[in-house]
Amino acid sequence: MAHGIGALPEVLKVGTNEMELVVFKMFTKRDTGHMETRIYGVNVAKVREIIPMPSVTTVPDTPDYADSMAEVRGEVIPIVDLGRWMKLVLPDIEIRPKVIVLEMLGTTVGMIVHDVERIRRIKWDMIKPPPQLLQSKHGGKITGVTKIEEGEGLLLILDLESVIQDIGALVPKPGISMDDVRKTDKKKLSGNVLIVDDSSVARRILKDTLENIGLTIMEAVDGKQALQLLFDFQKKIGDQPIETFINLIISDVEMPEMDGLTFTKNVKTNPLLQKIPIIVNTSLSGAENKEKAKVVGAEGYLIKFDVANLISEVSRFFK
Repeated sequence: MAHGIGALPEVLKVGTNEMELVVFKMFTKRDTGHMETRIYGVNVAKVREIIPMPSVTTVPDTPDYADSMAEVRGEVIPIVDLGRWMKLVLPDIEIRPKVIVLEMLGTTVGMIVHDVERIRRIKWDMIKPPPQLLQSKHGGKITGVTKIEEGEGLLLILDLESVIQDIGALVPKPGISMDDVRKTDKKKLSGNVLIVDDSSVARRILKDTLENIGLTIMEAVDGKQALQLLFDFQKKIGDQPIETFINLIISDVEMPEMDGLTFTKNVKTNPLLQKIPIIVNTSLSGAENKEKAKVVGAEGYLIKFDVANLISEVSRFFK
């Protein structure tokens, strides 16, 4: 079963808080000996294709979940064994694994999964932040959870930035090193930035980078929380313009409760909030996604995690 990128449906209608997920399954054996099926989803915009398990070459001195490389369409890419990364115990059943080839953050990675189900269209407001017990079970690597069809259990959204970081592929693009940022006085800025992102990895990288150039950071984990933060802040300051207090918003696209495009659309259609500039910061590349950000009113667009472009783009909004 393989899906070329041209066969994949549209990812996300602009500002409708809706997306499409490639749904896949992972199997594990419980302590009782019974089999457990876990259901996960990944945005189709990050999926280049789905292929049968290819021939792999083992790379020495790497973690067992990331010790393989494979040639896929003439390109050698790292292969992540998701089951090993999750420390799953394989049940006594025949598994014919598939590889989901992901393109995100300027990196191509193959992810071994036990079974691929189908593509589902889901509204982001149906995806809720994971409860603490579920987060603990998955090592803090889940960004959202939703109920799917009756009898099918829960669908979990993985923090793919964390997966890629764990294999060492998530590094800021060259251009400006963090040491350069800390040492360069002329880069110092002053102001307040609201970061909106459900990935703790993404928030930490953004926060560290922007604090090192002098900015003060506020955080929200999704568009719904960020919108409420803005409304609460507006009530506190009364008739004063909020953009003099919150000088910039940097928002992810894929988030539970309310996605970044819907959040941006809500901000830009609200007379009290609309003057706050917004940069959409996403792992999704391509002209189509940049155009979607522009349509909902975003003033900037960035691909995670390009430090040089981040600092250049952010600096535009501060005197």
